[in-house]
Amino acid sequence: MYNEFLWRPVFNALVWLYTILPWTDLGLAIIILTIVIRLVLTPLLIKGQRAQKELSLLQPEIRRIQEQYKNNKEAQSKAMMELYAQHKVNPFSGCLWMLVQLPVLITLFSVFQKGFDPVYLSELYGFVRSPGVLNPVSFGVLDLSKGNIYLGIIAALSQFLQTKMAAPPPKPVTNQSDFSVIFQKQALYIFPVLILVWSYTLPSALTLYWTALNFLGIVQEIVVKKLEFRK
Repeated sequence: MYNEFLWRPVFNALVWLYTILPWTDLGLAIIILTIVIRLVLTPLLIKGQRAQKELSLLQPEIRRIQEQYKNNKEAQSKAMMELYAQHKVNPFSGCLWMLVQLPVLITLFSVFQKGFDPVYLSELYGFVRSPGVLNPVSFGVLDLSKGNIYLGIIAALSQFLQTKMAAPPPKPVTNQSDFSVIFQKQALYIFPVLILVWSYTLPSALTLYWTALNFLGIVQEIVVKKLEFRK
């Protein structure tokens, strides 16, 4: 089921893009596939960003409830749920983007691990032309089947910048155990470091996908901020 609904469609989409491009460059095919995936998942991303913004506005009320019921976790949870229901906010909506990204990343990792083996070209749909072999060398210098620390550095820096741009403005925090604040601060530095470490061992095709995704996120943040400035 996994192969038919995730791995095979993504693999076929990648090979199809590879074969229709005039330069048959796998790196370019990955970038185009990244754009398509980003567009498909954009509604979930927007929903998650709206939820994060709404939760940010509710932080004073959340901290008040945490302080009021600090010795009664059951009453605290009930008051929190009532607050979310009153404002029609789903506290888990902000995680949708990451939850959806996980199976996509796993699928792409599998595609890039297996896809360079000509044996798997037998998984192509009838309307997708087989290239015979996928050339992993992209842009004339980058071997997408192996790790690449230089691309990893670009991916890490773009991840840091994208996370910093997407983070809401800092606000005074009275409760230092506020999970959302702690997570945002840690994610700003931990994720780029992890990406840099993974770039040693993962196929750089996956690192290229993540880099392209980050740059698309940066462009989106710039556009959104310009639109908000004009309002």
